[in-house]
Amino acid sequence: MFYTIRDRQMHSTVQPPAGMRPILAMHSELSPPVITQLHESLHAWGELGLSPGPITPDRVWCSVNRESGAALSFHFDNNSAPLPLSHIGLAQEMAAWFVLLDKWMETFVVIARARAVWSVQELAGALTFTSKPFLPIALLYMPPDNWERVAMALANAVGDGALRGGVQSDRHWA
Repeated sequence: MFYTIRDRQMHSTVQPPAGMRPILAMHSELSPPVITQLHESLHAWGELGLSPGPITPDRVWCSVNRESGAALSFHFDNNSAPLPLSHIGLAQEMAAWFVLLDKWMETFVVIARARAVWSVQELAGALTFTSKPFLPIALLYMPPDNWERVAMALANAVGDGALRGGVQSDRHWA
């Protein structure tokens, strides 16, 4: 099953939602504005109190559409379904998400765009899980070996604190 959140509601389909492809096939279409939209899609899971499960390239599907924006879907095997978030919230999933996106997009963009979506406290929670013992094995063996780079950038962002002024989502530094 494929699960997607649209308009604050969970939707499921047996086949991939229309226009969605594995993120491995979409990585060349990732741009700073798309990264923000995908961050917002993952953030919606947390807002509903649901976990998308392990963030691995084989489970993440997305689409990029000029009119409707980027969308995110997760593939669940064996009749499984999203579970409620654990007591740590979306932190572990966020850490894996940042490492996954950093495989194709500059670290600065991934983290700068994340700062516009998540609070400093949420980013600090993700920092806790941005290390080998907590990341899915599939991400650790997928080149490049980038988890340390992501952890350092995330630590710097947390240290910088909240963004000042208005967020301009069409800029890669916002």
